[in-house]
Amino acid sequence: MHSSGGASPGSSTSGRAILLALDLTDASVNAAQWAMHEFYRKGDTFHLVHVARILAPQLTIHHQYHATYNVPDPRPPMDERAFVERLKEDIREKFTRPMDGYGMPHNLHLFLDTDNAPASAVCTTVFKVAEQVDAAVVVLAAHGRGQEGGHDPWGAYLGSVADYATRNSKRPVLVVRNYTPPLVLHVSRSRG
Repeated sequence: MHSSGGASPGSSTSGRAILLALDLTDASVNAAQWAMHEFYRKGDTFHLVHVARILAPQLTIHHQYHATYNVPDPRPPMDERAFVERLKEDIREKFTRPMDGYGMPHNLHLFLDTDNAPASAVCTTVFKVAEQVDAAVVVLAAHGRGQEGGHDPWGAYLGSVADYATRNSKRPVLVVRNYTPPLVLHVSRSRG
């Protein structure tokens, strides 16, 4: 796990801990923008959780004659350190830099998992962090095809991770489907 940002992981603040379960999609950026513009209060701390599903799963074959074979991964080996650094930069660009601009404290929690990790495994990691930071809410993006022309005409499908989280979390879960941040105009009230 890697942490960074405005507040240290164990620090106590007077505000709430808001957990953002994120990936690098536009839907996740929109969910983060919603949390920043509509949910955040001064004193709150964001905890950004990203589970990168990149590691090759271990494949083992059990033969009927009581022999076991480990099958090597056919893909070339990955430089995990370089991957994590690129990932941190992408998250910085899309999520933490805007939070820094607004003065919103945040911590980043990165985890690596196998590339075939199911939604339940991703959510188990998210739920553990939510417990550790005592999150007031878990915010996720909907990744379903609820828009026109999709497979879900009523917009009820959330995506596998959001669906699992809404059904199994012990903490409140807020799923953001579409959000456009407000246009903010700064008006001076000086007398002149």
